[in-house]
Amino acid sequence: MTFKLSRPRLEQILQAMQNITLGVLGDFTLDGYWYADMEQSQLSRETATFPRPIVRETYSLGGAANAAWNLSALGVGGVIGFSVIGDDWRGKILCDLLADASIQTGGILSQADRQTPFYGKVILTATGRHAQEDARLDFINQQPLSAQTEQALLGVLETSLVELDGLMIADYQPVGVITDRVRRGLLELAGDHKKPFVVDSRERAGDFCQLILKPNDTEAARLFFPQRKIAAVTLADLSTAALQQNRQSGQPVIITLGERGCLVAVDGECAHLPGVKVPPPVDSVGAGDAFLAAFTSALASGAHPFEAACLANLAAAVTITKIGVTGTASPAEIISMFEGSSSF
Repeated sequence: MTFKLSRPRLEQILQAMQNITLGVLGDFTLDGYWYADMEQSQLSRETATFPRPIVRETYSLGGAANAAWNLSALGVGGVIGFSVIGDDWRGKILCDLLADASIQTGGILSQADRQTPFYGKVILTATGRHAQEDARLDFINQQPLSAQTEQALLGVLETSLVELDGLMIADYQPVGVITDRVRRGLLELAGDHKKPFVVDSRERAGDFCQLILKPNDTEAARLFFPQRKIAAVTLADLSTAALQQNRQSGQPVIITLGERGCLVAVDGECAHLPGVKVPPPVDSVGAGDAFLAAFTSALASGAHPFEAACLANLAAAVTITKIGVTGTASPAEIISMFEGSSSF
């Protein structure tokens, strides 16, 4: 089937977002960009290697924190973060950036033996040459949350749910805040509160089948066709699987397809909503977060899942035009993208 979103309806949904409050539960990450001027690099006598002379550093919100930042940029009335970070310098910068983005941090807990997830991106520069990204430096956790922290996280989430119109669950880290216990608690809370719980899980989407799922095509292929090679799974296969999952759970299923748009299965019907064509150059980093944020906020504002997915396609298209940064999409940018697109 085909579905079209009109300009007045788009504006109506964007306006309604200003009156809702959403929560974001997941792995809040700090992204760091360290710029090295390689023209200043001199061979080290001690190590016989060339060092990276850092001349500039910037920091931004990543992971679930970037998804929350996208909500704020969309104009969502209230955004509350729920996560567990470390008592370290990275956590301090992360919380400052969250505050700057008007994201409430009352649900951001800390655990003494935990480190704040951090992706350090070393950018090599030189006059007259294109910048090149060196090997990334990742600070990740190897052990799960303590039982006390799990209980505290579920407690603050349960207390806050009464004021939330929906919850985004961004499960991005192999050893993150969505432990088995936290997941079981989430499923119980979702059963008690009739509001959208939208899940983006890179490795464990199958553990959230009672909720609204938003995998990408690769994740969906692994989830629904674990015995097949990903390249052998067709769009028709994914559509059939999404429809079957929708019928079993009664919840919408959204499969993002990159530049091809997305599949949306709801009420026993599956639609392929085309993506927004954007000329190169493009940078897809953060597009999934933008889609997740726009879809969840539109859904929580009363939009039909087809409408929410169309809006989310527009938001993702805006972010991929922002090169070298994990960007966001504002209402004005989304409307501008709508006006310049032939997909609508």
